[in-house]
Amino acid sequence: MNTLTPRIAVWLAREPYEAQKIAAGRRFTPKSEALTDYFDFSQTGGVIHATSGSVLSTLFNRTTGFAIVGKGKGRFSSDVALGIRGTNMKSGRDWFSNANASLATADNNSAVHSGFQKVFKSMQPALEKQLAPLLNTNSNGVVHCAGHSLGGALASLAAIWIKQRFGNRVALYTYGAPRVGLNDFALKSSGSIDKIYRCLHGDDPVPMVPVWPFYHAPLNGSSVLLTAATGINISSHSMMENPGYVTTSRGQWDDLQRRGDVVKAVRLAYERRFECSFSTHWQERLSHALITLLKDAGMLAAVSVQMTISGIMTFYDVLAMTVEKIANISSQFAEQVKGLLGHMLVFAGKVTTAVTELTVRFIRWVFKVTLEAMYRVARKAIELVS
Repeated sequence: MNTLTPRIAVWLAREPYEAQKIAAGRRFTPKSEALTDYFDFSQTGGVIHATSGSVLSTLFNRTTGFAIVGKGKGRFSSDVALGIRGTNMKSGRDWFSNANASLATADNNSAVHSGFQKVFKSMQPALEKQLAPLLNTNSNGVVHCAGHSLGGALASLAAIWIKQRFGNRVALYTYGAPRVGLNDFALKSSGSIDKIYRCLHGDDPVPMVPVWPFYHAPLNGSSVLLTAATGINISSHSMMENPGYVTTSRGQWDDLQRRGDVVKAVRLAYERRFECSFSTHWQERLSHALITLLKDAGMLAAVSVQMTISGIMTFYDVLAMTVEKIANISSQFAEQVKGLLGHMLVFAGKVTTAVTELTVRFIRWVFKVTLEAMYRVARKAIELVS
């Protein structure tokens, strides 16, 4: 199966930013020869617009350039390229708001973040119009979907839709993308999309959110680590400001470092909480520790189901009540809960706060300050997106 090289893929995700202010349907020619050597963007239907997801954009039906489509040539002659851009915080605060987030149903009948699905649905008619002439008589061509930040989430939804609508093989390339859906979406994406390259800088905070029970695809697979996880650095997210996306995406995929994304069993001791730091590494460990706790208590499945029938904030109320019940089962579980909460507090910068009670009210507060710390830094990173 044809796949893009890392260099071509990164430019396919980057170039749609340049089409943001171009009118819908107007032709757009990328500046990158790495892209135009293999794909012709002048023979398609022009720039695809979408509604960003903000309240004002929806109210006044304001759309901007979001995606570009290219027809393959040379060794990609049967293929199609779809690049989708991210969004800045001013236009994207609705889809990024943890408090207002809810779930929607994707084209593979699984639960996804409603904000992402809303933006994708606004561009879907234009995608249909452009892709149908290219794919209705071309079942052998590969569709290459690439996107950065929100664009990575939209590319994931587009890849699922293209697979179901046209049946072509699909390759997905995302950069610094947030988690799109729940476990079922990640499983179905992993099983249907032919190739997934999830690329990130190890200190980029945006791939940390939305938090569990949202998952990245491929589930229990691996990601392409462009730089190591050394902490949290908001500048690592911006594709336009950070040259590292282009300079580290050279050679072939096998030349780039892979990181396993398998959920590991993690149980944290309260006495060692000060080893924790505000980093993507520890965010991952905290997530794994919470999942491990629920698994150990036999409550993971029940809690996960709760997410599908409630909003995200309501879900964390239920989760807090569940964790309190677990702490009351035995002294061993109480220590496991205390260790998890202690590490969360240090992660969130509340280093002087001791865990002296395991009540619903206190547990919910610990969840709140931890989520706020994560979303605060992720929002700052999103603000850097052009």
